[in-house]
Amino acid sequence: MMSKKMKKPVYEVNPHTMIILPLKTKSGVQSEVFELNDHRISSFTPLFLIKTSCQYFGSSYEGRREGTRFLTGVTHKPPIMIDPVSFTYAFPTTSAGRDDCIWIFPQHISEYYDSNYNCTTIRFNNKQKIKISVSFATFNNQMARVSMLHMKFSQKMRTVETEYPYSNLLFPPVSLAAENREPYNIEEVSDINDNFVDFSYSELPQQKKNKKNKEE
Repeated sequence: MMSKKMKKPVYEVNPHTMIILPLKTKSGVQSEVFELNDHRISSFTPLFLIKTSCQYFGSSYEGRREGTRFLTGVTHKPPIMIDPVSFTYAFPTTSAGRDDCIWIFPQHISEYYDSNYNCTTIRFNNKQKIKISVSFATFNNQMARVSMLHMKFSQKMRTVETEYPYSNLLFPPVSLAAENREPYNIEEVSDINDNFVDFSYSELPQQKKNKKNKEE
């Protein structure tokens, strides 16, 4: 008989990860993960998944944040590069420690646009659409930050490749993972309601206030 309890497997971020949403349950905050061809629930928080994934790829979460600060100067809600080999980037929608923080992997975004009431709708490369309670301005700013991080890191790699010609054997082409990689084998998904996830707040603050006043 085993004396130790079997440890729960921890989801590992990979090049197919699109978004990690916080899932509030009676036992606490868990994670809802959308991949290009998969959808799963993890019993761990989004931040825990991000931290352990950084470790899987040879760094600490704090180290990745410090790397972003060094390259870009961004310290508030910084994007991070989880895996430099596959160019897997992610950014938080709020301060990472908050329970409502969402982690987004921009390399899989085909477009995003402003929705009503300070919300943004994201359309991924596999046609999946997710609406989140983040203003378009905030989301656009985070996208700009991750683009800057990619640019700065790419410049460093180009410098290494120029000064040490044989080192380019150690690095993939300087581009986002989704650009030069072979296309994913994804079945075409029609744009139907089943392919849309509304993760924005169900009721606006003013609506909740009016509802409370009526009840009183």
